[in-house]
Amino acid sequence: MLLRFFRRPRFQRPPPSSKITLTPIGWVRNRRPRPHPRGWERLRSRIELLPEHAPKAEGLERYSHVVVVCYLDLAESAPEHPARMRLPSGREVGILATRSQLRPNHLGVSVCRLLGREGAVLHVVGLDAIDGTPVLDVKPYLPAYDAVPDARVPDA
Repeated sequence: MLLRFFRRPRFQRPPPSSKITLTPIGWVRNRRPRPHPRGWERLRSRIELLPEHAPKAEGLERYSHVVVVCYLDLAESAPEHPARMRLPSGREVGILATRSQLRPNHLGVSVCRLLGREGAVLHVVGLDAIDGTPVLDVKPYLPAYDAVPDARVPDA
């Protein structure tokens, strides 16, 4: 009988917000002034974190790769925001089935090799973001969560 008084109340999730405000934690710096459909594999970039975020990056240099979340700000002012897109193969698919920057929320997510960290600067290679792109988050790449050995990709 006494146990009933010590039970935790059932969790009630509050309704999610319909509007989200994000603030950059840093910016991408590289020699790529505008988007390109390919050729990012060898591009070296710096992620310059705001000074207040430098302590939050401590220990990140122990990882070989990071996941970088960016806001693709140039896509926001694009003249078109298509629901569908034609692939190079000629097949047409929904925009969410592509890696296009013309997404509903213009978020870019990239896994890239972390070459090193110097205070508030992360040195990476393979980040598909142009110079000046706002960085929203950086996370260590964890193969147990981020790699899917039996992932399926359609034929081109």
